[in-house]
Amino acid sequence: MTITIHRGTHQIGGCVTELRTASTRIVIDMGAQLPDCLAPQQRDELSVPGVTCGSADCDAVLFTHTHGDHVGLIDRILPGISIYMGETAKELYLTYCRRIQSKSVVAVEQARTFAPNQSLHFGDMIVTPFLIDHSAFDAYMFLVEAEGVRVLHTGDFRFHGFRGRKTCRMLEAYAGQVDYLVCEGTMLSRQGEDVMTERELQERARALMRRYPRVFLLCSSTNIDRIAAFYGARPDKRPVICDDYQKELLELVRQRHGGKTKLYDFQYVYPYYQNNEKLRKLIKERGFLALIRANTWSQNLLEQYGDGGCVVYSMWSGYLAGSTKNEQLSKFLAPYDYEMLHTSGHATASDIALLCKTVQPKKGVIPIHSQCPQAFDKLLPEYNVVQASDGMPIIL
Repeated sequence: MTITIHRGTHQIGGCVTELRTASTRIVIDMGAQLPDCLAPQQRDELSVPGVTCGSADCDAVLFTHTHGDHVGLIDRILPGISIYMGETAKELYLTYCRRIQSKSVVAVEQARTFAPNQSLHFGDMIVTPFLIDHSAFDAYMFLVEAEGVRVLHTGDFRFHGFRGRKTCRMLEAYAGQVDYLVCEGTMLSRQGEDVMTERELQERARALMRRYPRVFLLCSSTNIDRIAAFYGARPDKRPVICDDYQKELLELVRQRHGGKTKLYDFQYVYPYYQNNEKLRKLIKERGFLALIRANTWSQNLLEQYGDGGCVVYSMWSGYLAGSTKNEQLSKFLAPYDYEMLHTSGHATASDIALLCKTVQPKKGVIPIHSQCPQAFDKLLPEYNVVQASDGMPIIL
């Protein structure tokens, strides 16, 4: 079996990984470049023959999750190539694509789905998806087996989320030892960041909401676990208000997963309309948690109810400064004093070390999704770290 990381060996995001045998070829993720990797107005020109150009020559493209740096080039995939993603991930991403009228809608509508731990067969390859914890809902690792070689591709993962603690036990039971580990290393260039668990964040949110009757949470609309953390921290079943789009996403998750865990109950979430007198009376009596984004609906809500309330910024700090600054987000936040309460969706150095201890890669660890892949050498001295370059085939 041969692996080729077309992009992602020395950068965060934009990931595309190919695995092939003599008769079968699959690709994991078709990610768009993050904004700091492209000049203004520059087009992402990634080209993979047989996948994005020429005649279709690929058995399947599988997506670990639906963040843009992993799924953003889905519309470039040639007709006739099967696309796969998680069931709930597909519905959430389709809702998003329809909302922004993305040209990716057709590709997402046609995507097939898979379920955790249920193997897929492509020619002489067996691919098994494992549900993991990440800041994108319904995210997966993939175990790829062919020609006597077992490769575990992590996608993006973490162990400090609500469900992260179960990952190692699951991998021990269903994956076992592997030959190669293709592992994300996002946080190895951000080791100065404070990383708390999602439960620790929830306790801080609980304390915050005891101090303020009106809390405005600014976070990604698809970071369902972050919203669940604040939702579960509300005192006295305080109502949660949001716009129609956010309500649609949360209702989708509630219907699919609310019966399995209280984490995704979301029964006290209400779309806010100015003329809903009953809701206006309720939030006046009890206060509220508002789920906001950098948009007009949120700005109007802050103008009406912001005095005496608390704005919480719960996203990566890099979006507010430097080469990764998001101008729209920064401009939206500028008029307000805000609290920062965030934790990463990515694996810490100790998470990566624990994953290696769990699956014991016999032949090598291949870094991906990292600005400093060389940090793997120091972090994992007992393992063979294979430093790849974009587009370089590696015979496994």
